[in-house]
Order: sequence, then structure tokens, then C-alpha cells
Amino acid sequence: MRTAILAGTLLAAVLAAPLAAATRTSPNFDFQGSPQAEPVLGGGNACPGDAIAALPFTDAGTTCDNTNTITNYTGACTLPFPYGGENAIYQITLAAGNNVAFDLQLDGSAGDLAMFLITTCGNGTTCVDNSEDSIGAGVEPETIPAFSYAAGTYFLYIDSYYAAGTAGSCGTYTLNVTGSLPVELMSFSID
Repeated sequence: MRTAILAGTLLAAVLAAPLAAATRTSPNFDFQGSPQAEPVLGGGNACPGDAIAALPFTDAGTTCDNTNTITNYTGACTLPFPYGGENAIYQITLAAGNNVAFDLQLDGSAGDLAMFLITTCGNGTTCVDNSEDSIGAGVEPETIPAFSYAAGTYFLYIDSYYAAGTAGSCGTYTLNVTGSLPVELMSFSID
């Protein structure tokens, strides 16, 4: 009898657990792990974001239905006004000697999207670079030209000028990251 109660409790716990997608490319993937009618494309909207592990890197994504995690970007960034739209976030780790460029095509998007490269996920005051920000919804391309950044981990935010929930606050895109990500030799041995 005790085994039956324990088994019933375990089964109830398993059934109550949220469904998890096997991979981000699953057509029913949702950031909360539950099935949905439409796929959520790349660019996770929570820290640490989707990893950019090798170059060249290409990803189709959307900021729509994501949360707005940063509104203002300061530091070395040159766009002085708020970006109140939904965000998509990517993480990239750079070694010394890197040379990386970012290009965002808006795929007919209605969003007024721009890119921001920051050093601390969730903190817009750590911004080190931003795209030129072609003004207007769906105007492209958004680019951050090739540059050699200090070694470390960075977060690329794709954000919209228009406030979340308003026309132009989000959109679809194709992100292309090119250049070189030199690797550091961590150990070496001869047998």
C-alpha cells in the first residue's frame, strides 16, 4: 500500500512539472518550457542569453513577446535616448586578438531595432558599443563594424526604440556575427 501511495505521489509530481523542449530549434519551444502554437526564434530574452560559440554565426530571431530588461544604455554607447521595447540577448566570449562585427537585417520587421554590446548582462551602464541605429521602424541595416574588444564575456542586446506594447516595439531579424574568436591555450603537454 505504501509503495502505491509513493508511486502515485511521484506520478503526480512528474505530471505537474512543466514540459521542457529538447532543443531551442524545436518548433514548439518556449522560453518557459511549455508548448505553444508558434516557435520562439533565437535570442533568449533572459541572462545569459543564447551563446555565440563560433564564427561566422547566423540566427533568425524576434524580440516580440520578450520582456524589456534594459531601457537605457550608457557607458561608451552613443545613443542617448531610451529603448523601451522588448529585448533579445546573445552572449559571446572573446579572447585576446579578436576582431568581431555584428550585422542585423530586419526581415521586413515593423520594429525600430538597434544593437547594444554590454559587459554585464542586465546592466545598460556597461555598454561598450552600439549600432548606428537607422531611424525608423524596419529601416536597416543595423551594424557594429569590426572591432577588437578586450578579452571577456559580452552580451549583445537587440532592442527597439518604441516602448513595449506599442507599434514598432518589437520585430523579427537575422543576426550575422563575423570575424575571429582566437582561443587561448589553456594547457600543453608532450607524452
